[in-house]
Amino acid sequence: MSSLQTRLSASLSAGLAALTLLVLAGGYYSLRRVTEDFVVTRLEHDMDTVLSALQFDGAGRPLLATERIGAPFHQPYSGHYYKIATASGELRSRSLWDDDLPALPTLSHNHSTRAFAVGPQHQQLLLVGRAFELRGLPVTIVVTEDFTPMDKGLKRLLLQFGLVALGLFGALLLLQRMIVHRGLMPLDQVRRELPRLARGEISQLSVDAPDEVRPLVGELNRLLELMNQRQRRTRHALGNLAHALKTPLTALTQLTDQPPTADNTRDWWLDLRQQLQHIRRLTERELKRARIAGGGTPGQRVLLTQEIIDLTDTLRRIHRDCSLHFELRVPSDSVFPGDRDDLLELLGNLLDNACQWARQRVLLTANTDAGGLWLQVEDDGPGCPPDQLELLRQRGTRIDESRAGYGLGLAIISDIVAQYGGTLRLGRSETLGGLLAEVALPHSPSGRV
Repeated sequence: MSSLQTRLSASLSAGLAALTLLVLAGGYYSLRRVTEDFVVTRLEHDMDTVLSALQFDGAGRPLLATERIGAPFHQPYSGHYYKIATASGELRSRSLWDDDLPALPTLSHNHSTRAFAVGPQHQQLLLVGRAFELRGLPVTIVVTEDFTPMDKGLKRLLLQFGLVALGLFGALLLLQRMIVHRGLMPLDQVRRELPRLARGEISQLSVDAPDEVRPLVGELNRLLELMNQRQRRTRHALGNLAHALKTPLTALTQLTDQPPTADNTRDWWLDLRQQLQHIRRLTERELKRARIAGGGTPGQRVLLTQEIIDLTDTLRRIHRDCSLHFELRVPSDSVFPGDRDDLLELLGNLLDNACQWARQRVLLTANTDAGGLWLQVEDDGPGCPPDQLELLRQRGTRIDESRAGYGLGLAIISDIVAQYGGTLRLGRSETLGGLLAEVALPHSPSGRV
């Protein structure tokens, strides 16, 4: 039973069936109880009538004024019987003929005792008895009525009500199946769209879904968009790399077509090494760009403090000749809900650019809140001229070639920031006097699914 509609229908049908049976059982019990109470009330009235007609003779024997007793008590086997027991004898109704009534439990003076018993001719009798004290003598009176007609009527009513309930149950089953089917139609639409998505007929799932599954559909669409972005970025990186390699490969071809002579061997090797390094830098740049995850992968959380400490330790060893001092202002509970490699690439390039130009100090400030991640890196170096800052801010500028030291690093930083829908601001640090690089990455990038 893998279908959600089938499981819901089966559960609702079982619950509806249990509720119907409960209503039938409760209704039958309530009606039977009401009927019993009605008959008991009538029997208590008959008991009072018998009691008022009871007398004692001079010897203390019970006498009954039969003319004051109803006719059913005189008709044989009518189901209406009485039995009067005293210390000096007992009286029974003429309707009992030669039979006797079953004995009741101990009778009370305070209230009537009721019970069911099998009477003459297998009648289902409802007995009501009570103890009295008349003229100082103890008296017990038991009156009965045949409950069989009432019981048959109740069962007939239960059968009729059961048939009506069965019809209503069938109608409710059809209704609940229609409601379940209608309620699950949006999910069925998603199910139909999945094969179309696999065939490439559509690029996203419809967001017209119930509130309970809309976040799931939205996350699937976001992941689809993220995969498409990565695919486009990879293709773009390969295209850029193929285009950028044309020039150094042409230069290498020319160098191999003209073997070095004794006079220019050193220059030939220098040219060869320069072109190979250029190819390596181009390849490294495009590979880094292609590896950017972007958008934040679900389920990933990166603790900033430890990652930043490890990164600064590595940079301190790389730039050990400069004796740099790193000042970190990072809350201990700061968390980045994104890809760890992207974070390390971003922080590594920001700090490495600062280390290349810093004289002694590098200041890193980080903070996370409901809006996202905020990073600020400052150094005490010479900074960047205003005209170069404007050039770096221009969209589409080859910033990796604009100035040595800020080239490839800022290019990678800009790509990561763009993939996360964030902002990058460059300026002069008011605290240290060098370059200021400020990055803001929102938790939910605008414009993304």
